[in-house]
Amino acid sequence: MKRILSALFLITLSGVAAAASVDNSRAPNVENYTYSTPLKIAKVVNISNGDYCGIGTREMTYIDTSNVTHTLRYQAFGDSCIDQN
Repeated sequence: MKRILSALFLITLSGVAAAASVDNSRAPNVENYTYSTPLKIAKVVNISNGDYCGIGTREMTYIDTSNVTHTLRYQAFGDSCIDQN
């Protein structure tokens, strides 16, 4: 009985280790924003920096109301335009 329990424990442990080694860090596809893009944002995870002056590309990663992660590419005015018109 001890051997069966030990074997089952080792099988379970190896299954957990295999599941933990699966790479889930794959980045989601980047979608380009348009005015008709439906946004159902539940939580913003990250917004890229705007270390430029003028209009440039930024990316926002968010989780929607269905708990799916999205990355959205959009145009925005930069943050580094000090005393420039």
